[in-house]
Amino acid sequence: MTLWLGLTLVTAVTFGVRDVSIKLYKNLGPYEIAAIELAWSLPFLAAGLAIIPTPRLDNAFWWTIIIAMPVELAAYFLYLHAIKLSPLSLTAPFLAFTPFFMVITGLIILGEHITLWGGLGMTLIVGGSYLLNFSRTEAGLLHPWRALMREKGSRLMLLVALLYAFAAVIGKKAILLSSPLFFGYAFTLVFGITVLAMLILTGKVRWRELPRHPGKGLWLTVLMLVQISFHCLAISQITAAYMIAAKRSSILVSVFLGWLILKEGNILGRGLATLFMFGGLLLIALLG
Repeated sequence: MTLWLGLTLVTAVTFGVRDVSIKLYKNLGPYEIAAIELAWSLPFLAAGLAIIPTPRLDNAFWWTIIIAMPVELAAYFLYLHAIKLSPLSLTAPFLAFTPFFMVITGLIILGEHITLWGGLGMTLIVGGSYLLNFSRTEAGLLHPWRALMREKGSRLMLLVALLYAFAAVIGKKAILLSSPLFFGYAFTLVFGITVLAMLILTGKVRWRELPRHPGKGLWLTVLMLVQISFHCLAISQITAAYMIAAKRSSILVSVFLGWLILKEGNILGRGLATLFMFGGLLLIALLG
């Protein structure tokens, strides 16, 4: 197994565990989850920056950060609105298409190309991700696409997938201009402060709510720090579209833990989607 794939799979596991953890926090809304997660993570991000060597930074790095920040903020808040406006079964499948968008954004911004086998691997992973999401309901395969005409949340999530395609490759550009861990911690620290300020100023959360739920906050912080560290290290070593496609295996973790912990059914019925994603991972790792 190549190093980038091992790092990506760790990232995927932390994403899947985070998804299931958030489902277990039924008394907390999406804004509260965001506020608690970010507030508890800020001291650890700052401490990490204090020990991570600061690379030499030029104007190109700062311009990349200036461009990346509004894209990330827009994607983050549109995502929260999308899952509030429409059922998850009609929004989540569209996030699977980020790697396809990244074929174009990666070529334009990073000059990255994908191989025929790598493209086939991405197609299998995206297809498996889509199948896993839609199979959570008894609706047809085209149900989420039909919802595009009537569900605002579905249209927003497709836009989020496009924004993340830009954000991921812009982030890799910043990593190449600095270092993986420095960028990951510095960017997330600034992002977290900005999001918290926006949530507080708009009245979505209150200051006194931030220190609450220390157990949940620390657990989500651990997952965030692992995810940031391994994501940045992995994407610095491989074509961005491949890494993000492989990262979609987090859905497999979510499905398994959902069956094991939340007692969600039909795990055997999702076997075909699992095989698609596993086959895609092998193609990218061995032939991409």
